[in-house]
Amino acid sequence: MQHFQRTSAAVSPYFPVGGPVPAAELVGRESYLRRLVERLEDGQHVLLAGPRRIGKTSIILEALRRLRRRGAHTAYVDCLGATDVRGLGERLADAILQNLSGAERTFEHAKAIAGGMRPTVKVKYEHVELALQLARETNAQRFFEGALDLPQALARRTGKHVVVVFDEFQAAGRLGPRVFDVMRSRFQAQRGVSYAFLGSEQGILEELFSNKGRAFYRFAVPLDLADAGGHRFGIDPDDWLEYLRGKFAAKKMTIDDASVDRLLDATGGHPQDTMQVCAALYYLMREAGSRVVSGELLEVAYEQAMRELERPFALHWAELGSHKYLQQVAKRIAHRAVLYAADADGGAVPRPEVLRALDGLRLRGLVVRLGRGRYDFVEPMFAEFVRRIDEGMLTAGIVPSR
Repeated sequence: MQHFQRTSAAVSPYFPVGGPVPAAELVGRESYLRRLVERLEDGQHVLLAGPRRIGKTSIILEALRRLRRRGAHTAYVDCLGATDVRGLGERLADAILQNLSGAERTFEHAKAIAGGMRPTVKVKYEHVELALQLARETNAQRFFEGALDLPQALARRTGKHVVVVFDEFQAAGRLGPRVFDVMRSRFQAQRGVSYAFLGSEQGILEELFSNKGRAFYRFAVPLDLADAGGHRFGIDPDDWLEYLRGKFAAKKMTIDDASVDRLLDATGGHPQDTMQVCAALYYLMREAGSRVVSGELLEVAYEQAMRELERPFALHWAELGSHKYLQQVAKRIAHRAVLYAADADGGAVPRPEVLRALDGLRLRGLVVRLGRGRYDFVEPMFAEFVRRIDEGMLTAGIVPSR
């Protein structure tokens, strides 16, 4: 059974989608990775800016792996799902203590030892000593503040640089009115610790770090993943060409330059959407015994990928429907219609409401401003989904009612 588990863990989809991917699948990200690792190693705090689903988590996990190889301690904390400040503090404590014990959920052992239980063989007293006092703390706010001090304590104890990542960082702000203020006050006095912040709500995150009066104003250097090298989503089309040729060639299949161009035109080069179409294409070819990518196969693969993406897209669409005018303005953007036209489809929308809707779409990381009065969807396949919804080719019934 153990052998089976080790073998299964090593298996991954040929074109991975839906989660962090191995370093070999990070197309065109090497120069960005080197810059990111250097900044964090030099003690700078960074903000990984960029739209949702373009590989930020995969990139930061690879950066942490490289930093560990260089001797740093690292901690990865996903803020999404934490329901209160104590829960977020425990996630941070677990990530910090794992550097000492090599075991996940080490803070559970710290709480047990603080309660009088004997440590296990796997987790020794010295692995949790750093957090024993914290484990006895019953006040949630004091506990949270103590957890925020653990990275500094680890750096002092080991003499090693510590790098902490907060993923979906914007979610931490929902845990209380002063969460960000408390975090900033703790972090700014620490030495030997670097922080990286990323999240899926790009606009909210950037506002937190760039607007005066916000807790993290100018605290971190923004490294824009979407605009690295001046390419959309930061990936040179030549990198896609090299990657896709190699991936298909490894399975004795061929994809020509024209097919790659058609693929990237359809997906806009969006990393996960491009992988989604490629995965559909690869399995279609394998089932059909085809060796050469054709326009027909590519079209079928695109439609299959659209069907696979319908549910997550529909969830976004349903969320927009809970706010006045967001769907209406989104449809105009999808059709490249005049945003402020009084006679546009869906009826007149007051100009202030259009502006408010545009801000809402931008803060959600769904649209980008191209120029005066001109916006476009970040994700071309989501724009296609919106057009199909508007034209009656799809229904919002994809999402089950609650």
